[in-house]
Amino acid sequence: MVAPLTETYARALAGWQGLQAPPEALAVARLGFTDCAGVMLAGRAEDAVRCLQYYVRAQGGHGRARLVSGADRVGMVQAGLVNATAAHALDYDDFAFSNHPSAVLVPAVLAAADAAGGASGRCMAMAYLLGYEVWSDLMVREQDLFYDRGWHPTSVLGPIGAAAAASVVLGLDAVRTRHALALAASDSGGVFENFGTMAKPYHGGRAAAAGLNAAALAAAGLAASATALEGRHGLMRALSPQGRVDLETPAQVGQLWRSAAMRLNIKKHPTVGSSQRVIDAVLALNRNQRLDPAQVRSIDVHISERHAAVMPYHRPQDTLQAKFSIEFAIACALVHDAVGFEQLTDAGVRDPALQRLMGLVTIHTTDAFEPDWRDAAPFDIVHVTLTDARTVSSPQVRRAAGHADTPLTDAQLWAKFLGCATHAGVTRDAARALFDAMQCIDSLSGPDAIPLPA
Repeated sequence: MVAPLTETYARALAGWQGLQAPPEALAVARLGFTDCAGVMLAGRAEDAVRCLQYYVRAQGGHGRARLVSGADRVGMVQAGLVNATAAHALDYDDFAFSNHPSAVLVPAVLAAADAAGGASGRCMAMAYLLGYEVWSDLMVREQDLFYDRGWHPTSVLGPIGAAAAASVVLGLDAVRTRHALALAASDSGGVFENFGTMAKPYHGGRAAAAGLNAAALAAAGLAASATALEGRHGLMRALSPQGRVDLETPAQVGQLWRSAAMRLNIKKHPTVGSSQRVIDAVLALNRNQRLDPAQVRSIDVHISERHAAVMPYHRPQDTLQAKFSIEFAIACALVHDAVGFEQLTDAGVRDPALQRLMGLVTIHTTDAFEPDWRDAAPFDIVHVTLTDARTVSSPQVRRAAGHADTPLTDAQLWAKFLGCATHAGVTRDAARALFDAMQCIDSLSGPDAIPLPA
């Protein structure tokens, strides 16, 4: 029997004030708001964001929701579009359950809170968590890979998560929340083919905007199907690569807190999540024996077939492509002993030394996955053969630094945040004020207590 997912989610969301999130889940909300605020600042001057800011301003009108620059107030949906694109622009944002939850949910919550006024910190934190819960519940129902059908998971399920979060902030009742979720299902979309272009971060922006728009339309009375998610012709069946999606298990949103178990993986490097373990492997190799890149004859990397699939650029020519290239990740880490803002420039990507190393990489994939991470190989490892015929190997890396099981320390999280703020031209004092606010998001008086810097 098909579980009434759309209705069940809606009732849980509408009754959020009666729910009690466990401390572990609230810690996830604080981490998600904090890390997202940093990467949102860092991405605010990227070309994709500038394009969308121009587009939004050209639409005219006035609003109450802040853009990430802090200098403009626009409509709620427009703010979600721009700010979520900024959060995803550098691919430095967190990931969990093969999606990028915070880059979509945090901008959606902030935009809705700005527009609605009066949303408490607890409301914002619970909106984030419930958006995570609905989104992750849908994702784990699918046992096959959305990428196999060309779907980008963040952009096809993100609108539902954003609609869930926005419905909480806007105070929608169960019926209108159900309509919001169903309307968001009709705005789902985003294809893998657009990775490595400005459209990829736009996927995050579009997901937030679609969810906000769906909640606003539902608030205005626009109605939709009561079974838009689970129905015979609903979203989950339409997306499913092989039609094996689980639509029978009852939803337990508000009872089973996946956010407390799955948590968030925070990136130390501004590249796709699939590259994080390999970068750590090369950096560890450097610590053990710093190699002369000119003496490298060949490089063999062993990763999962699913991680290889989301890194299709073998000889990238700009930063957008480099973020989705295992060859760049390895070459950059070998040459610079770092993969960060300073290295990720178009000129840096085209550096002859890096391009030569990229051409020496051979990718070996496995269809074996570790039990607790269905997309990842049991471990990643890199072997480097030198011109003197010696082969040196990195450690086997199962968890990158920043993974939920190997989290960043408070000092490391602040260092990343400060690096993002500095990249954006934000002062240390302004960065610290925003960091501290996000670290206690659930106890703030409201959105006006969040000091977005100009």
